[in-house]
Amino acid sequence: MVIIMRRYRYRQRRYRGWSNSKPSKVSVLVNLIGHNALNMIIQRFYKSSPEELDLMLRLYGAEHGESAKKYARTSIGKWKSGTVKISGQTQDRLVRLIPACLNTDERYVIAKEICTYHLNQKYKKTVNISINTEEPTNGLNALSTAIQGFYEADDIVELPERLTKAITWLADDDVTIARSILAQVEEEEAKLIESKAYEEVDAIESLLKKDEIDHLNQRIEFPNGYIQISTFTPRKPFIQRILASLFGD
Repeated sequence: MVIIMRRYRYRQRRYRGWSNSKPSKVSVLVNLIGHNALNMIIQRFYKSSPEELDLMLRLYGAEHGESAKKYARTSIGKWKSGTVKISGQTQDRLVRLIPACLNTDERYVIAKEICTYHLNQKYKKTVNISINTEEPTNGLNALSTAIQGFYEADDIVELPERLTKAITWLADDDVTIARSILAQVEEEEAKLIESKAYEEVDAIESLLKKDEIDHLNQRIEFPNGYIQISTFTPRKPFIQRILASLFGD
């Protein structure tokens, strides 16, 4: 009996999308401005008045052609209802167009959302403060210094290049406007942090003065990190504790 051996050759196959794939336009947008800001811009497009919509579509057609403009006009209702999924390319086009049609306040709200997104991507610093309940002055002073370090920190003032790029895009590539928007966001953020933090300090100081707490463990949250606060009461020397147990404090 003759056995015929067949030789099989393995052919390596390449599957589309499994390797060397480029990120989608939506993922690029999300990486630049975040999900919330992207959604805010698209929803703003859906809620445009007829006059605003005419302006946006006129600019859209001038940039991408009359057929793209007609397709967008006939598809808005379907995109909004979800019966047709809006493509990444269309979202990319819209988010590059719509800010030019928004007023300063609307741009600012979106810019603030973008700043929040980028700030949340960064490493958040933490500070631990221990306060002696019997002598709280040093601890409270350290807490005030720590708070000041959060709202005057370089990581609030010196924003990353990617964020600057995102805001410059939002300001229609006008760097001066972009810097102005960022400065306004930073100033507002710093004031909110300062106000909230010192309210916490006042409350803690009031409790310490009234001797109403045995132990406190509290966290003050900031956009760029948090301060963990705890109190402690020093243990009295052994002889003093014996005398106190015999004769009272």
